[in-house]
Amino acid sequence: MFGTQIAPTYLSSCLNQGLGLLEILLLKQPIQDNRLVLKTLELCRLYELENVGTNIMKIAGCYHWKHGRKGTGVYWFQQAHDKVRLDRIAQQLFERIGKSVADDNFKQWEGLLELLGSDIGSAGGLEFLHRYRDFKRSLQQALEGRTGEAARQTVEFLIQLMRNPSTPQRFWLPLLHDSVKLLNCKPRPLLNVAETTLLLNKLQELSMAKLRPDFCSNHLPSHALSSVRLALGSNLARAILEEA
Repeated sequence: MFGTQIAPTYLSSCLNQGLGLLEILLLKQPIQDNRLVLKTLELCRLYELENVGTNIMKIAGCYHWKHGRKGTGVYWFQQAHDKVRLDRIAQQLFERIGKSVADDNFKQWEGLLELLGSDIGSAGGLEFLHRYRDFKRSLQQALEGRTGEAARQTVEFLIQLMRNPSTPQRFWLPLLHDSVKLLNCKPRPLLNVAETTLLLNKLQELSMAKLRPDFCSNHLPSHALSSVRLALGSNLARAILEEA
C-alpha cells in the first residue's frame, strides 16, 4: 500500500498517461486485508475513479469467496452492486439447499441466506428460501409450545408455500412431512376442509410426478408419503365434523 499519497498525487497531475498509470497502480494494491481495500477505495473516491473502485470491490469479493470467506465475499459484491455474481450465488445456494432439506443442511447456509436478502436471485429462489426459513422457525415454536398462535401461523406459512408457484415441487413432500407431527398433536383440526383438500391434491400431483423419470428425490423416509396422507386424511375428517 502507498506509504504516502505522493505517487497518486504525482500521477494524477500528469496530463497524458498519469491517470491510466494511477488506475493500474490502484488495481495492483493488496485486497487480502479489508482495511487496505478501504484505503484504496478512498483514493479512488478522492480522484473520482469510481469504475476502478467498483472493480477493486469485485476483485476483493472474488478473492474472499474463493478462500472460503463467503460472508465477506458477498459483502464486497453487494458494495460493488455486482448483481450478476450475487444472482449466481443465490442460485447456487438455492440448488445446494434443494439437494437436501435436512435441518443441518439448511442451518449451514442460513447465515448466508440472511446476508443475501430476499430481493436477489432468479426464478424466485431466494424468495422461496426466506419463506421456507420463516416456516421452519414458526414450526419449531409451535412444536415447543411457545405461543398459542404459532401453530396456526405455521399452517398459514405452509398453505402460502404450497400455493406459491415459486415453491419447487421437490420441496412439497418435505414441507408436508415436516408438518405431520404438528397436525397429529392438536385435538382440533388446524386446517379447514378447503385447505386440507388443497394439500391432498398436491400430494396426488406428487404421487403422479414420482412416476416420471426426471423426478427429483429428496432423501426422506420411505413412509413419508403415507404418513402425510394419513395425517391429512385425519385432519380432513375432523374438519368436516367441525364445519358441519
